[in-house]
Amino acid sequence: MSTPAPTDAERSELLALYQVTTQDLAFFKSQQWSLTNYGLLALAALAGVRQFSGMQVTPCVMFILCTVAVAAALITAWLLWRLHGSIEERRARLERLYARFSEEFRKARGEKKSVSAWEMVLPLWFVLTVALGLVLWLLIAGTPAG
Repeated sequence: MSTPAPTDAERSELLALYQVTTQDLAFFKSQQWSLTNYGLLALAALAGVRQFSGMQVTPCVMFILCTVAVAAALITAWLLWRLHGSIEERRARLERLYARFSEEFRKARGEKKSVSAWEMVLPLWFVLTVALGLVLWLLIAGTPAG
């Protein structure tokens, strides 16, 4: 038993939802990169404070700098995970939309290799983790300039 063809109003709704969903996906992916860049910038700034400030670095100051670095990395990683969840939701919506489109649309679209959203977020987490490790090493083992 086949599904009845959608009405013109339903086609318009599906098209609008498709456009919004693809725009959401592009926005969320862009936000992942921007967020990672800002997280790395925050870590670099913390390393710079230790390396170039010339201030007396007491154990208390060192603890605060390391705590702020870890907090910045954890917050960035958490926000990346939240964006990942939003991307997964939009991808599931697209799959439901594709199932509603005509056979002609699906033929024209062709088979696409599905790339997991994890393939984007895991490298970003990796870069963030390596950067945090380097920053902690610079904070703890580094010597201030001068």
